[in-house]
Amino acid sequence: MTSKTLRVLTGGIATLMIMSACGGDRAPASGDTTASTPPSAATSASADSDAPFAFTDADLDAYERGMRKEIELVQAAKERGANAKTPEERGAASQAEWESATAPAAAQAVGAPVDRYQATRRTVNRVFQTLDFQGKIPGPMELDTARATPEMKARLASDPFAELAPASAAALEARLDQLSAVWIEYTKLVAVAG
Repeated sequence: MTSKTLRVLTGGIATLMIMSACGGDRAPASGDTTASTPPSAATSASADSDAPFAFTDADLDAYERGMRKEIELVQAAKERGANAKTPEERGAASQAEWESATAPAAAQAVGAPVDRYQATRRTVNRVFQTLDFQGKIPGPMELDTARATPEMKARLASDPFAELAPASAAALEARLDQLSAVWIEYTKLVAVAG
């Protein structure tokens, strides 16, 4: 391997590590909520079908316990990153903060099926994002509505509970304050400046 090839390879790896350290499932300060989230977080709950994902009270129990576990996992990863001695260790710690790492680990920790936990998480988080952008919960997300897409403007004008199955909407509304508080804590933790 020539020294030029080695420099190009090293530069590419460094760029990927920097992108990894700056990326993840962060909540953007403004604009579209999918701008800096991995594809799994950006897809809607009904991406595969027209019917909304129907979650139950048991799913919401798992969601709450799982999100609390994710908060613990992100905090531990942030601490590992702060104490990292090498760029590789910092990159690994940063990636450990991402939803793609924390969600499956949290689901397993709380004894929930990973796919069901992630579907509940995606669906509930979408409702909370919409409510936050609408100013109906005191979350940390902001949106420049002048630059919002037509789809986002329609989302902001809608009732996010109307997108849910009736039993799921009722279950979530009954626990709105309790569950949104956990979501807000998580969202603040993973925010770029968090």
